[in-house]
Amino acid sequence: MPSESKNADPFRTLKWSDLQTWAGEKATAKGMKYQDEERVKEIKQTPEGSLIARVQGTKTYFTEVSLENGELSSTCTCPVEHDCKHGVAAVLEYLELAEQGEEVPVASEGDPLIIMARQGSALKVGEPRDSYQVFRTELREYLEQMEKEELIDLLMNLSDRDSLLTRHLQDMLNLASGDTEETVGNIYSELEELWEEARSYDYRDYDSPVPDFSDLRNRMENLLDAGYADEVADLGMRILEGYEEIAPYDEEGDIGMKIGGCMEVVIKALLQPGSPAHERMLKVLDFELKDECGIFDGEAFWNSDFPVEEWSSFSEILKDRLDASDSGKTPSYSDWDRKQLVKRLALALEKAGNYEEAISLCEEEVEAGEDWSYIRLIKVLLAAGQKEKAEEWIYRKIKETRKSSPETAYELFRILLEIKEKEENWLFVAALHAEEFFRYPSLQFYIGLRESAKKAGVWEKVRKAIHEYLESGNLPADRARPGEEPSSLPGVLPKTGLTDRDSFKKIDALDLELLIDIAIEEKNPDEVARWYNKLKIRRKKGEDRYFTRREKIARTVQEKYPEIAIDIWKTIAEELISRTKVDAYESASIYLRMVRNAMEAGGQKAEWESYFREIREKNKLKRKLLEILDMLGKDRIIGE
Repeated sequence: MPSESKNADPFRTLKWSDLQTWAGEKATAKGMKYQDEERVKEIKQTPEGSLIARVQGTKTYFTEVSLENGELSSTCTCPVEHDCKHGVAAVLEYLELAEQGEEVPVASEGDPLIIMARQGSALKVGEPRDSYQVFRTELREYLEQMEKEELIDLLMNLSDRDSLLTRHLQDMLNLASGDTEETVGNIYSELEELWEEARSYDYRDYDSPVPDFSDLRNRMENLLDAGYADEVADLGMRILEGYEEIAPYDEEGDIGMKIGGCMEVVIKALLQPGSPAHERMLKVLDFELKDECGIFDGEAFWNSDFPVEEWSSFSEILKDRLDASDSGKTPSYSDWDRKQLVKRLALALEKAGNYEEAISLCEEEVEAGEDWSYIRLIKVLLAAGQKEKAEEWIYRKIKETRKSSPETAYELFRILLEIKEKEENWLFVAALHAEEFFRYPSLQFYIGLRESAKKAGVWEKVRKAIHEYLESGNLPADRARPGEEPSSLPGVLPKTGLTDRDSFKKIDALDLELLIDIAIEEKNPDEVARWYNKLKIRRKKGEDRYFTRREKIARTVQEKYPEIAIDIWKTIAEELISRTKVDAYESASIYLRMVRNAMEAGGQKAEWESYFREIREKNKLKRKLLEILDMLGKDRIIGE
């Protein structure tokens, strides 16, 4: 983009607000820090006018930033993948060089920096699928035109710049030669390094990086692609064993979520048809028995299609194991392990078509008081075409478990809903949804009730009753005579046989927060403003300690009632500033910028400037805050 006219370069006209709008306050602040720490190691322009850069973060990342029609966008090889701090750092580095009069080189076609910046095994967030496929097609066409020596030079050049690529190429060479021992050994070594990082991770420390298992996952994928499914499964078991030590310290589950990605590869490996399906079923069961933290989700495996005879073989093995344990021939299973075996046996019998045996097993477990068995029994009955008997069990067990096991009762209730939805009995479905709503008033259940009541053609009547209940606390009148079955909404919805009006929630005062949630969801700024003003009065009286939903309220009313939005954003910003933490300052500047934009749009520029000076004066000793506020007060990043 360097040209004879500086004004022809759109990047030079960027404002701080442009960066903040594009990447957000936090990414902008962190990008400033990265650029200041000289983490932008290489930067060029593309022939099309975008910026490409190599930025040193926790690893080396490659980013590309475009500016089209005044709007910034970027992609990156980092976990965030787009509009991140690495892109911000690249823009600031470019502008600093431009201000100093230094020319940024233009990358030639096929430059490794361009290729690295545009690499990626997945579609970037926000990028249209077509554009990604176009890029892959163009890249393939370009590479196909290169000579063998040129391709070799390109790969060698790229591997020099990217240690991750070097590692994958080394794995590829080893696996291609049949030498898996070194590759697998290196993967285990990498796993041990990750455990060392995990032991020092502190979720309470904002700057403490979560161990990144993405490279390990990629290497497991490579191993699987090369046909080594058993080795991948062995790695998965080692990961589960290692996580047992880490789990007590992973209080927020951050590391567990990262490991979950590796477990997905293990599931793929266990789905590979290299060995009989029943043997792989046993391996998955071993994983489930080993997993005490819920990071191995085998449902994708169990929901796959396997031959009936494989399910039958699996069921016979499980029966033999249980018989041997019960007779004392083998050590007894723990209660947890036995439950898992029986659950999988019930599933296997159902999948094998042995419905009577599956029903008998589940009925035995029901009589033994095992809550899980109610659900499996009903599913087996439905699979066997015994819908009436399934509904009998549903009604019986909902009434029995409502107080002793509400989670089980609720799951049974949802199954009944699914049955009635398949029948398209929308009045009955609406009646069930109404009972659900009156028992647990929430936006989620309100939406479910609304959808079914609309299909049944009774929504207006139902909505009127719901709002009267939320505004006055009055439940719909119960017209049932003594001994007669009640209805959740007499005269509008049918009786379900499950209505327990004593379980309906009693509301003593306006449920303002739910009324606000509903008004926001229905995009009704008048109602949002009405209920918000009442909520403010309640808050002033000290009756509402947890004053939530403010951001959604502000977004809903900002066009029609900007004064409410401005008041909310000011309050949030001032609360964040009072925390005296850098990340809170960064968040506060987001809300202050929204205050500024709204006030200036409403002809209150002088009032904004006065308020902004007041904020600075009150916090003049908070140096980090003032640095962040400087971006808010400035216009251009670099001078004219």
